[in-house]
Amino acid sequence: MASSDLGTVGPYELLLQLAKGGMAEVFIARRAPVAEAESGGAGAAAAAGGAGLEREPLVAVKRIRADLQYESSYAEMLFDEAGIASRVASPHFVPVLDYGLDERGAPYIVMELVVGVTLKHLTRASEALGVGDAIELIAQAAEGLHAAHEARDSAGELLQVIHRDISPSNVLVAVDGRASICDLGLAYALRRTTRTKTGMVKGKLSYFSPEQAHAWPLDRRSDVFSLGVVAWEVLAGRRLFGGSSMVSTLHAVLQREVPPLSNEREGVGQAVSAAVARALERDRDARWPTAADFARALRAAAEREGHAASRAAVGARVAEVLPPPLKPLAPSYGPGGPRVTKETIAALPSLCAAGAAGEGDAGGILPGAPRRPSRG
Repeated sequence: MASSDLGTVGPYELLLQLAKGGMAEVFIARRAPVAEAESGGAGAAAAAGGAGLEREPLVAVKRIRADLQYESSYAEMLFDEAGIASRVASPHFVPVLDYGLDERGAPYIVMELVVGVTLKHLTRASEALGVGDAIELIAQAAEGLHAAHEARDSAGELLQVIHRDISPSNVLVAVDGRASICDLGLAYALRRTTRTKTGMVKGKLSYFSPEQAHAWPLDRRSDVFSLGVVAWEVLAGRRLFGGSSMVSTLHAVLQREVPPLSNEREGVGQAVSAAVARALERDRDARWPTAADFARALRAAAEREGHAASRAAVGARVAEVLPPPLKPLAPSYGPGGPRVTKETIAALPSLCAAGAAGEGDAGGILPGAPRRPSRG
C-alpha cells in the first residue's frame, strides 16, 4: 500500500491521528516498510513490508505538537513520562515500548495501541454499566495504578510515582474487556527532571483530592481518592464534584457531602458503598493505604453482594461504541496490540481517509444509572 501522507517519526510510519491535546498528539503507526532501494523495487518492498507488518503490532506514537517541538521543557516532560512509564509493569497499565528523537530532533514515545475507548466514553452510552462490570473495571484500573505507584528505578528504589490526573478520560477499556491506566504526562516522580511550577494547576479539578485542592504535598493516597471519585460516578451515573467555576469545583471537593452509593444506585449494597466511601475519605489517613487495597476491597464487596462481571460483555459493549475508524482493528486485537493482517492492511487507506478518531475532552453528565427508589 502507499505510504501515509502523515509522514514518519523515527522508524515509524504515521497512519492515523487519534488525538491532539494541549502539548502532544497521538497517532496509530507501524514500523515503516523496507525501502524500495534496499529491497529490489516496489513489488519486493510491498512484500517485505507486508511480511514484517504481520510479525509486529500496530502501535501508538505520541509526539510533541509541531508548534511546540522546540520548547525544551515539553521535550523533557515527554521523556520523563517515557522513562517513568517504561518502569511500570502491569496488564492494566499501557506500556511504553520505545522512545527517541525524530529526524528533526523532536521527542516521541511509542506505546501499545489499545483498541478501545476511554471509561468516560463508555459511560456515555445510553445504558449504564452493570454494577459487577463497573466494579471490575475500577478494580483493574486500581491494579494498574498500584503498579505505577510501585515502579522502581534500576537500583530497586521506589520512584514514588503519583499520577495526579486520574479521571475517566485516563482509563482505557479495550475490546477484550480489559481496563488500563494511561497518560503519565502530569505524573510526579521523585527523580523526575521536570517539576511543576509553584501555583500551576495540574489535573482535572473535579477529580482532585483534598490535598491537591489545598496544594499540599501528595502521596499515592491522592490518586486513590481520585479513583474513588471515578468509581462513585461510574456506579451512580452522575457527577460528584462538578462546579460552574474553578472556585466552586474546589469547594465541592473540600466540602460537599458524598452521598452513599447505596442511596444512589439500585442493587448497590452497604459493602460496595463502604469500599468506595473509604477511598473518598477526606482525611487521607482514613483512606485505603494503596490502590491494591482498594481493588481487593471492591472485589470482595462485589462477591459479598453477588455482583458478577463479564469481560466478554464489556468487550462487546466497547466494540459497539468504538469510533468507526478503529472498528477494522478490533478483530485482530490481542495482547501487545492489534496484529496487522491482510484485512487491516487493506483497511489502512480508509483509516487514513477517516481522519482523527479521538474524542474531545469536553465535560458531560454521565448517563443515568438505575437509581434507588426515593425513601421520602
